[in-house]
Amino acid sequence: MGTPVKQLPAWLLAGLSCAIPHCALAWGTLLLIDPAPAQDTLSVGASVWSMPKSPEATHQTTTLTPALDYARHDGWFVSTEMGVGFNASHTETWQAGVRLWPQFGRSQQDVTPYAAHLGPRLQKQIFANHMLGDIAMVQSALSYGSGHDQRGMQSELGVVSGIPWSGGMLGLGVAATFGNRTYRRDYTGLNSSGWSDWSWTASLEHRFNANWHVDAQYQQASVKINPLLVSTGTHAHPQTLLLTLWRDIH
Repeated sequence: MGTPVKQLPAWLLAGLSCAIPHCALAWGTLLLIDPAPAQDTLSVGASVWSMPKSPEATHQTTTLTPALDYARHDGWFVSTEMGVGFNASHTETWQAGVRLWPQFGRSQQDVTPYAAHLGPRLQKQIFANHMLGDIAMVQSALSYGSGHDQRGMQSELGVVSGIPWSGGMLGLGVAATFGNRTYRRDYTGLNSSGWSDWSWTASLEHRFNANWHVDAQYQQASVKINPLLVSTGTHAHPQTLLLTLWRDIH
């Protein structure tokens, strides 16, 4: 039993938007988000994150954190997975807006003559998404504020689609990043602008009942990198895993 084609865009937006984390990840910041709700919504829960401690994925860390997602009817949102921002769109075809979220930089133990220290900072982003027919969504974003001097800039482009199933959604997406000189120099050790990485993402969302649901996402990237930073050659392959249990409050 499948979802009718005319309902698929709503399924894609509602299902996949909850399953893509973008707060404090080393790679991939494309955002999927629902249109602003008719009434304010609030969900709380707990998340398990497994992510690179360093941009070049030398170390991995696993953390248990509280989860919060608050969306206002006027488009403002606060989320542990999406940051703080404003969604200007009230339609399912287009989503566009701005947001801020924290980045924690490179672990101090990974600072070398070829890898600059990257402390915490707020990343700034403009995002825009467009639904293509009934089967996929094109994502785009322009971000500023990364790198040692916080002048790094990256543009991202991706495509995501999903398959509805009983009680939830299965999603799959691909994306690529183009970075300016500052971004690539401080994150990958390459002293020029250019294509920095590409990644693929698999996600799952399942609702148990009217109040409880769970999200999961796995992301793997292939990052072009200075071989002096890692022992794996000219590419690093950071991986990120997120699992969140949600309780809808209203």
